[in-house]
Amino acid sequence: MKRAMYAVIVLWAVLTAVYMTNMGRARKVSISTAFTDSAGGEEWCELDTYIEGYGKFGVCYLTQEEKERLVENIASALGITSSYGLATVCEDEVNTTVLSKESVNGSVTIKAITQEQQRTDNTAVPAGTEPQVTGNTNGLAGTQPQAQYVYVNITVYNNIDCAVSYRELVEGMFDAMGIQGNVNMNLVGSLEGALNSTEKNELADGLLDRLGAKVVTENRDSDIFTIYAYSKGAGSYITIGGNKINMNIAIGYDEEQDRTKVYLASPINSLDY
Repeated sequence: MKRAMYAVIVLWAVLTAVYMTNMGRARKVSISTAFTDSAGGEEWCELDTYIEGYGKFGVCYLTQEEKERLVENIASALGITSSYGLATVCEDEVNTTVLSKESVNGSVTIKAITQEQQRTDNTAVPAGTEPQVTGNTNGLAGTQPQAQYVYVNITVYNNIDCAVSYRELVEGMFDAMGIQGNVNMNLVGSLEGALNSTEKNELADGLLDRLGAKVVTENRDSDIFTIYAYSKGAGSYITIGGNKINMNIAIGYDEEQDRTKVYLASPINSLDY
């Protein structure tokens, strides 16, 4: 557990550095402004932010108390210190500690996920081998280190100006805690009615132009409209087939609401559409 405690201490220093760094990024592309302006003269019905981060924390043994402390420390770094719920869910060999908080403005969900790797009574232990145990086992003999994962979801309704700051905040936490994974930023807006093919292309091309992004690959068919692109000023990226990608545009239609859904994600969309 020493690694976890050290990560929490380092976390605060790194988050401070993240905020200081953000002060000098005026030259970067304003993703939220580009998205808002892409509708042209149309009025957005909604503009929501979804940040999703998932990664591997390490292989170690954490007690239930330590897992609760882990998600609470992450929540505290996000400004959540009270009025949240804690729950534990056990399914097959996966044990998940969940911290959640909801409000009229959005929601936050943080999970500490353990992939159980318990040794059975019939499992032979090589002679002279000591069980590799870290942390407090609470008297459980034969407990092995377990794969630990962290999941963070931040949803903000009717606000996309905060999106980049929240993404960088979660990325900073992941770096500080040594979490190996990805953080996706998803902006979702909706427009009244169904856009035709020409309107979809005009919206997407205008958005690409505002982002200074170049298309890597795309599919603009009527049913599946998605574009993968790269913009030098849009922050972190992933590499697929040797190509850098940090922008993902998708456009769909919600028949029940009679609204066109527009998605802008970085680096890629992690939502259903």
